[in-house]
Amino acid sequence: MPEPVKRRDRFTWTYALWLLPFLAQNWLYWLHPQLDWWTISLIIWVVTLIAVAGSLCINLAQRRWRRLVSLLIAPLLLLVLLRILAAVGITSDSVRFALTKQTYLAEIERTDLPGGEQRFRTFVWDDTFLEKTYSTLVYDESDEVSLPRGEQSAAWQQRVQISCSEKKECVDLDSGPDEYVNIRKIGEHFYILDDSLPNAFP
Repeated sequence: MPEPVKRRDRFTWTYALWLLPFLAQNWLYWLHPQLDWWTISLIIWVVTLIAVAGSLCINLAQRRWRRLVSLLIAPLLLLVLLRILAAVGITSDSVRFALTKQTYLAEIERTDLPGGEQRFRTFVWDDTFLEKTYSTLVYDESDEVSLPRGEQSAAWQQRVQISCSEKKECVDLDSGPDEYVNIRKIGEHFYILDDSLPNAFP
């Protein structure tokens, strides 16, 4: 005779909501960059870990197998949702850029360049940890930053050197040991340069 389904033992997607605070950090930290997001991230991670571990133990003890399976597949459901959003161009970076693009453009327009020289500017995009930049928003009117390393013109190299020496806006496309640099286009002449290590940005 099959064992009757235990009361309140059902499949549910609500466990995925427990992981939303992790997403909230990526989507909202830039609204208040002055907060200590490293500590906030640690607290969220510990609280979520305790909640998940506690729920696993309770569901195991009460033999709520459907709820247990729901809890285990919750990260997969959230990952599928994020993949779908990314496929249609909705990411935390794209939303943030759409909301702040005019601010960056206004600052770029104030840049005076002699002889119609192409503009090159960088802006801190992610310095969450220890006030070091892991991601940088790059405005490159020549779009040469997106070319394979070594194919940039001498004029572009000179613009980057001047920007680094005068404004401390440094961009290093050379990957160091155990370092990975990635360039993503996010708008017209706008790119996000991700560095797996912050050494590329002094």
